[in-house]
Amino acid sequence: MNELRRLAWLVAAAALVPLLLFLILQSGFSAREQRRSVEQRALASATMMIASTDGEVKRHFAALDAIATTRSLRDGNLAEFKSRAVELIGLNRDWTELILSDALTGKLLAKVGTDGTALDLDHLPPPSESPRFAGFARGPGCPCMIAERAAKGPAGARLIVRLLVNTRGFAAAMPPAKGDYEVTALATSDGRFIARSLGGEAHFARPGSKYLVAAVASRASSGIYRGITLEGFENYTAFVRSPLSGWSAHLALGSEHIDDPARRFLASMGFAAMLSLALAAVLTWFALRQVTEGRRIAERVQQAQKLEALGQLTGGIAHDFNNLMTPVIGALDFVSKRKGIDDSARRMLTRALASAERAGKLTAQLLAFSRRQKLLIEPIDVAAMLIDVADLVRQSVGDAHRVEIGAVEPSVCAFGDLSQLELAILNLTINARDASRPGSLIQVIVTASGSPDDGEVALAVIDEGEGMDEETRRRAVEPFFTTKAVGQGTGLGLAQVFGFAAQAGGRLDIASEPGIGTTVTLFLRRCDGVARSRRMPIDVTAAASTESLRLLVVDDDPLVRAVIVRPLEEAGHNVDAVSDGQTALAAISQRRFDLVITDYAMPGMDGAELIRRAREVRPDSRFLIVTGHADSESVLGAAGETPILKKPFDAAQLVSLVAALSA
Repeated sequence: MNELRRLAWLVAAAALVPLLLFLILQSGFSAREQRRSVEQRALASATMMIASTDGEVKRHFAALDAIATTRSLRDGNLAEFKSRAVELIGLNRDWTELILSDALTGKLLAKVGTDGTALDLDHLPPPSESPRFAGFARGPGCPCMIAERAAKGPAGARLIVRLLVNTRGFAAAMPPAKGDYEVTALATSDGRFIARSLGGEAHFARPGSKYLVAAVASRASSGIYRGITLEGFENYTAFVRSPLSGWSAHLALGSEHIDDPARRFLASMGFAAMLSLALAAVLTWFALRQVTEGRRIAERVQQAQKLEALGQLTGGIAHDFNNLMTPVIGALDFVSKRKGIDDSARRMLTRALASAERAGKLTAQLLAFSRRQKLLIEPIDVAAMLIDVADLVRQSVGDAHRVEIGAVEPSVCAFGDLSQLELAILNLTINARDASRPGSLIQVIVTASGSPDDGEVALAVIDEGEGMDEETRRRAVEPFFTTKAVGQGTGLGLAQVFGFAAQAGGRLDIASEPGIGTTVTLFLRRCDGVARSRRMPIDVTAAASTESLRLLVVDDDPLVRAVIVRPLEEAGHNVDAVSDGQTALAAISQRRFDLVITDYAMPGMDGAELIRRAREVRPDSRFLIVTGHADSESVLGAAGETPILKKPFDAAQLVSLVAALSA
């Protein structure tokens, strides 16, 4: 796996150069598009600001046209004119004053609104009949813009109507002061401020910066110019000119919004150059490494092929091996229960039976490793299981080390597969032995935390060995990774524990320090309920005392048939035995059996086919499949809901299960 990862890195590195060039070009285009997008957004905001301002200007000009052409003004009825003016000012909160004067003499004829406003009307051309903004006004209710229009009085007298409009309506069209823009402003055609987001009243009617004035003087309809605001902000400013009033909107962006994309582009170019050099060095290193690593890769591939072959071999021989172990266990179990055997012989038989059962367990462990056997996740009493496995652990570790095994609580329930949990403990303790000096202590400790609903059970194996550095600790659970000498380890021990933890819904934690030792902790989900440590004891006497049943045993192996038939007959059942599916079908069609016990893998007709065809004859028939077949998933799929008893098994298991299924 590590070599495949290195090869993947090599391929990725070989493809990295064109990818980097693409990314550099993409970065440049992205930076350019980002700048263009910022500029376009700013110009769009300025355009919206001018559009809103033009709407206000049109409204004021339309009102001024209406006032300047009223009949009361042409008739010289000033009282009616003033009354109408008062009404209009009341309806428009932005209007401050309405002034009527003689165009020739400048004499004030009428004034409505706030008094005492100072007008700035220097250097103005004579008024025309089209409304226009003619200047600025300060005073009560202002700052204001002065809109004026020529009008005609009685006998064609030339008059001037002036309207003072507060600039707050124009300021409302500007973007918020704390938005994307540092400063926003509305300026006249000669570059003087009408409204400004910073210091609006202080800068009212005053010229803007030289950069703003130059932009206005350029007569361009819109654009972006770089400059410094009156407050000293370096910026890029978007401006748009109004075709109606000649005013212009100015939105100042911080220079980083436009300069930073360019800087990022230059930085990416420099980074790409350095990365290209680094890439060349990496490719060179990879090339040299491949030469030195070739032999190691070949060895690991060979090791992987051996393990794959082991899995295939295990799957191929497991069925025959379990068939062989079934009569061995049956015979040992039968002899051990005979009367007249002395204690020494009984102890030897008991040990032989335990060894035979452990051989069957070994096959199951190999099948689980090759992923040919489904894990049985169930509640396990971990503390009791430790007691059962303690002797095996001590034998595996040997007399050169001290071993302490124990649990903090007398009964600790966790979810897991009993066989895989035992194998995990053996793997962890053997690893601890190999990493420790003779005479050192190895501890196996079980603790529990949290509630049974959401808590954890921690099984820790602690050694005083060499420990691991961070890199070794990080890679410890990788399949085939090992620090042991060639031929002394496969690198699969911790990988098996890690995989088991993941399948059981738990996790694995490794804490280690060079020269101090290692603690490997397997965390499993805590449970609350009846748990088992190993196989629960079965009361054979109780099982044998059940009602006598008519049973049919189907198995092509005569030794296995004998092992199945003998304990069932001793339990008081009437048992017929046949060697193939066709004979079994004939027997079932002639007689009703309380239970049919059939092997799964048989020549001609397997157990699943026998069950299907037998139910066509007798739909109410009950069945039990006994199998030593390796591919448990296929057996489960074919059997459906039919109970399965896996070989090897002992007499107590068989008799008890038959009694339970026939109840």
